[in-house]
Amino acid sequence: MNGFYERKCTMSRFLMNTVMFERNRWEPGRNPSLRVSEWMGRMQSDGFDGIELWENHALKNSDEEVEALKDHSLPVEIYNSYVGFDDDQEKERAEAAAMIRRLHPKQVKFNFGDSEASLDVYIRNLKDWKEQLPENCDLLCECHPGTVMEDPNTAREVIEQLGTADVKAIIHPFHEQLNLNGWFDHLGEKIVHAHVSLFKNHAFHALEEESDFVHERLQILKERHYQGSFSMEFTKGVAEADETPQEIYAHAVKDFSYLKKHLQKKGGQR
Repeated sequence: MNGFYERKCTMSRFLMNTVMFERNRWEPGRNPSLRVSEWMGRMQSDGFDGIELWENHALKNSDEEVEALKDHSLPVEIYNSYVGFDDDQEKERAEAAAMIRRLHPKQVKFNFGDSEASLDVYIRNLKDWKEQLPENCDLLCECHPGTVMEDPNTAREVIEQLGTADVKAIIHPFHEQLNLNGWFDHLGEKIVHAHVSLFKNHAFHALEEESDFVHERLQILKERHYQGSFSMEFTKGVAEADETPQEIYAHAVKDFSYLKKHLQKKGGQR
């Protein structure tokens, strides 16, 4: 790997995904248990470039908290939305769009559902929703298992069908079952963001615990000249009965440091 790429690779931006340390992320109602604004100074001191904000940390929080998120010097770079794109979900899309206009992130993450028969409906409603969002706001499709976009060929066809330059893709480079080269073969430069989580044997792990696997995946990212952003999505301790935000955050910072350190190394170095 040449020195030019090594320098370019350090330009990637690193975000904290706030769903990471929200213990109610998968609980009924998904009500927030914390105020992200109270953590943002610490995130900034620890070197993060911004946050990927879990939607309910704004939608289900106070106006005071939303203003604090909006006004903080650490930017809300990505709004992590879980809105649906069926016809009967127009109200939740409108509510999400209003919050996005208020926070004005650079990018908005979205997911499609799992019904291939509804794909045309998803696409039509996404196009309508895009018209409600701020200008110059990119849409990031999380190409996630369990959705119609889990297959890279389908993902490419859908993004091409959307026919707009500001719809990009999110991948999960440390998911063991994911064919990382296959995704780059199909989507190439449309891949602009990576969710960092390593799930194996029914548990989340720290990156350094699976160093050989992580090194292999980082090597592919380097060979593919990936210069997009990363957000720390899940880590060691997530979904365990005794998880605490403090513990999860500490593991996330270790993953962030490990990732940044090894991205800056030349190809072949360990």
